Amino acid sequence: MKKIIYILFLGMIVIFTACEDDYDKLIKEPDDITLNELQLKKFTHVIPEGGFKSGGVTFNTKKNSDGTFSGFAYSRRSNRSLTWSGTDAALDSNRFSVYTPRPNQTEVYAVACVKDDDVYFTLDRAAVVEHVLVANTTYAYFAMNYGKDTGPTPIANPNIPSAPKGIWQTYAPGVERALNLNNDYFKLIINGFLNNQPTGTVEFYLCCRKGADPANPTFSFLRSDWIKADLQNLGTVDKVVFKVECSYQDGSGKSLIPAWFCLDGIRIRK
Repeated sequence: MKKIIYILFLGMIVIFTACEDDYDKLIKEPDDITLNELQLKKFTHVIPEGGFKSGGVTFNTKKNSDGTFSGFAYSRRSNRSLTWSGTDAALDSNRFSVYTPRPNQTEVYAVACVKDDDVYFTLDRAAVVEHVLVANTTYAYFAMNYGKDTGPTPIANPNIPSAPKGIWQTYAPGVERALNLNNDYFKLIINGFLNNQPTGTVEFYLCCRKGADPANPTFSFLRSDWIKADLQNLGTVDKVVFKVECSYQDGSGKSLIPAWFCLDGIRIRK
């Protein structure tokens, strides 16, 4: 009896394994653009000269005379804590970090600083971009979540429970309040082009408070992890341009929330 059960058990394993092999042949892992072939040490970032390439996608980068940049950099930073100072060196740890609940696991990813139309990527061959992964930078997340600072009650530095309690500054210029009022939002406006002709537009919220999204007026959230942004409605494209729009603006209509976001996992329809 035991021998019969053993034979039946082996037979089930063989059948199951055969089914798994067939399944693997039918469904392949997608060839997403992940930027991971760009060699980068942990806790570092690069602002390249004239852009960079991953797979069949070229990312635009424009360095400015004042030392700033627009377009894309790439990073492997994963800081999720407020800084002890407002120096550029300290703030870069947040500007070039993706905000996720745990240390980021996607290795290298792109970081966008949005100015005008300088934030875009192009495709070697026109195709439908099924989706991209987007997320807030730690810098923008803290500005939206806390505003100017974490006051009035002293707290431990987020993600560093052992830190002395205090009121921590976000060092976001002009920011006085959090994005926590009705109709507050921070969103990406993503435009597709083919042969320099527009193909469509997709809007995607990285922060959305009640009443901000006409299609979903009850929604209220602040993205705190990677999320898929569906771009299929752009159609066939050879260029994708990113803009940022925010409800919290200065007197000239410029977003007070830092116009930064993170990008990874581009999936192109084969």
